[in-house]
Amino acid sequence: IYAADNGARVINLSLGGPGLANNETLKGAVNYAYGKSCLLVAAAGNCDPSCYEPLYPAAYDHVMAVAATDSSDNRAWFSSYGSYIDVAAPGVSIYSTVHNNGYGYKDGTSMAAPYVAGLAVLVWSACPDYTNDQIESQIETTAVDLGTPGWDPYYGYGRVDAPAALM
Repeated sequence: IYAADNGARVINLSLGGPGLANNETLKGAVNYAYGKSCLLVAAAGNCDPSCYEPLYPAAYDHVMAVAATDSSDNRAWFSSYGSYIDVAAPGVSIYSTVHNNGYGYKDGTSMAAPYVAGLAVLVWSACPDYTNDQIESQIETTAVDLGTPGWDPYYGYGRVDAPAALM
């Protein structure tokens, strides 16, 4: 709510949990930000290979759920999957800040979601009249299709492709 009220156009949510499907506070905040024309991007979750339980807020309507890929464009072994996945992005061995003012390599869909949020900002800067839904659609329709042809529960529409999304 704070971010939406203070001019954010894209909100990255590298967080979540499986038991939040009916959390009215979180769901209300997501819907509020979406109604203020924000694009919400969320980590799909990190689970063992057999996990199919949706993670929230990624699985809410109006949120772009991001799965993780490795450096070979394979699904990261830990990446959650399911009917709520929209796209995938790199999420293995991502150099990032770590506790105690350091840097290190991290894995997770929380590392993948910022790629998509950053791409959304770039697309919006190139197409300032687009709506939040149009930005999401631009990213999804230009993604590199991986796995089963078309949308699938592991990669969604595919791994994001910045040059294609910006053309």
